[in-house]
Amino acid sequence: MSTFASPLKLPAVIYLLAALWAVHGLQWLIPGDLHHYGIMPRSVVELWHIALAPLIHANLWHLMGNSVALLGLGLLIQTKKQTEFWELWAILTLLAGLGTWLFGSRAYHIGASGVILGLWAFIIADAYFRRSMRAIIIALAALVLYPSLLFSVFDFRPHISWAGHMSGLVSGGLIALLNVRGRAHSDNEV
Repeated sequence: MSTFASPLKLPAVIYLLAALWAVHGLQWLIPGDLHHYGIMPRSVVELWHIALAPLIHANLWHLMGNSVALLGLGLLIQTKKQTEFWELWAILTLLAGLGTWLFGSRAYHIGASGVILGLWAFIIADAYFRRSMRAIIIALAALVLYPSLLFSVFDFRPHISWAGHMSGLVSGGLIALLNVRGRAHSDNEV
């Protein structure tokens, strides 16, 4: 049994969404805001903020938009394996965060969009590399439900983290590639 398994048996993405909404609620209760816990590119002192940035959202609309995409993509990923969602969330948070830290503009970057684009890219790239019927059906669902995610990479407005979006997209594809190569390598050893 997974260490992340719950006695309620709700999909893991529901617990993550509850955490995102709780953090947003906390922002309303405390003075100031939590934006300064976002990623500040190339600030070594604030490098640890990579873990916090996806939990913090600028406003209710930002959180609601990310919640819808995260719910759908999270459920699609969890149709394969429950623990894979948590593994992907953790790895994408780190990789998309590092990409944002390295290439982002000099401002605080917050929100789960980079990780969400990583989940989307992972689903599609996983289908391309594995070519299983199940993976292809899941990828088609992701493409039909969220085709506009690809275009968010080309949104260069000042308050949108282009670096976060692109880092997530590239990271998701890279994880799918490495995942397939790792499976092929372990199959050859048996």
